[in-house]
Amino acid sequence: MGVVSASEARGGGRSSCPVRGHRGVACAGEPEQLPLLPCPWPTAPPPAPANQSSCYKRLFSFGDSLIDTGNYIVHFSATPGPVVELPYGETFFGRPTGRWSDGRLIVDFIVERLGFPYWPAYLQAAAGKSPAEEFRYGVNFAVGSATALSQDFFRKKRLRVDLMPPYSLDVQIGLFKKVVAVLGSTDQERKAAMASSLFLVGEIGANDYIQPLFQNKTLEWVRPLVPRIIRSIALSIEALIELGAKTMYVPGIFPMGCTPLFLGIFPGDDRDPATGCLRWLNDLTLVHNHMLKSQLDELRRNHPGVSITYVDYYEEMLSLVTKPVENGFAAETVLDACYPVFVPGRGVVRCPDPSRYVSWDGVHLTEAAYKIMAHGMLDGPFAMPPIMSTCNRNC
Repeated sequence: MGVVSASEARGGGRSSCPVRGHRGVACAGEPEQLPLLPCPWPTAPPPAPANQSSCYKRLFSFGDSLIDTGNYIVHFSATPGPVVELPYGETFFGRPTGRWSDGRLIVDFIVERLGFPYWPAYLQAAAGKSPAEEFRYGVNFAVGSATALSQDFFRKKRLRVDLMPPYSLDVQIGLFKKVVAVLGSTDQERKAAMASSLFLVGEIGANDYIQPLFQNKTLEWVRPLVPRIIRSIALSIEALIELGAKTMYVPGIFPMGCTPLFLGIFPGDDRDPATGCLRWLNDLTLVHNHMLKSQLDELRRNHPGVSITYVDYYEEMLSLVTKPVENGFAAETVLDACYPVFVPGRGVVRCPDPSRYVSWDGVHLTEAAYKIMAHGMLDGPFAMPPIMSTCNRNC
């Protein structure tokens, strides 16, 4: 998902974020510089106990802030935003680590379940902040605010790209190709290493819609981007297959209309009475996810020896919103943020108990929500086959 500046979300800066229905939204000017930690970048989290019997030997992940474990703060080191300050990271790590949550992300729970140590964010490792030998368990290429389409594409559309890092999905795949070289000394060894690895491609694409909407573009302007975005994801998957990848999980995007950020920008605008979410924005999400599933079907037909599994983040998050109590959340705050730094018109005071909230900061989720979603991916039913069943089958 996207990372917007605090001033944009709260309506600060030189302009505000007035309600403009579902036709687009005008937001603040240049992002304000938020105070940095008065200390060096947070160190990597403590290692999880390694389990050498894991069926998958390593994990490689690509995407945006939903699974970014530290790449964003390296690229935007001068203006990283609130992610380098408490209360980010406090629930599990006790300090900020570059994760856009109060604690662990979906990908952290996957790493733990597979028995790997917490592996590095690529840009941190490349900058010497993580030991290079940790690459043997894989590496995370996801960058907060990353898009499926390139910066160049949006620049040609005359959109601001200063909040988009130059790490679109194709760039992340390009960085991965550098890592492939260290997986073996021969092509056969590298192919074998790829075949024994698990690949998580996404979530990616939400920022391709969010950024234009924040720059006054209409829904009618944004909707035609869907096929381009899906094609970009497909090309990246094909590039991984060509390199030897055999097992991939590809999540769709969250129901964007259920995020407190957009609910704050569009109060009372076209709400679904069953969920309280923005119908028009969730409809856009469904179009994206439907087209992604169709594209994955085609990729499976073209590559019968490769396992490509769709992960239904949309239905999984919607289940948290529609059944909050059953999932351990407070019904009265299910569409609110615990630490509403990105919610327009809200103060920035952390809630007493993040585990009772689905949303952490108005854009990203709490560790409690991510843990449930990781379970749905590892054991089902929101990824079929679930990750652990494929692992056991491959043993």
